[in-house]
Amino acid sequence: MKKLLVLVALAGLLAAPSAFAGNSAGCGLGHLLWQGQTGMVPNVLGATTNGSFGSNTFGVTTGTSGCNANDSVYNQQQQEQFVSVNYEKLSAEMAQGHGQYVSALAELMGCNAAAHPEFAQLSQAKYETLFSAPDMDAQAMLGSLKGEMAKDAVLAGGCTRIS
Repeated sequence: MKKLLVLVALAGLLAAPSAFAGNSAGCGLGHLLWQGQTGMVPNVLGATTNGSFGSNTFGVTTGTSGCNANDSVYNQQQQEQFVSVNYEKLSAEMAQGHGQYVSALAELMGCNAAAHPEFAQLSQAKYETLFSAPDMDAQAMLGSLKGEMAKDAVLAGGCTRIS
């Protein structure tokens, strides 16, 4: 019994940072099981369930388990996953100001066709800002990119998923 309690406590500690930050479990099986409940415990249990079963990633990929294209959590997770998996390829293409990964990221940002060239140009112009910091990772780069996009009149109006 003590071992079970220790395991539950450890699992809770691993998931707790998102609960203390005020975040929900996102989407996935944990979201569905603890839906409508508030507080730290449902957030921890939801995040632990998602992490244990990988259902959050599955939900984001397929648009199921409470993840849908109109949900900002879904969009953020989809963007983060894409940037994380394709970070090196994005870095190379953004330095050049064009490429299929740059175009795909523009789509994930909700940019209309008219905003795509501006997105590619901005990614090249701000390359040093987006990739030069020694501690820059996929999530930080995405946050910086969204900040730069919000300052650009064309992208702020032509891209719907930057906030």
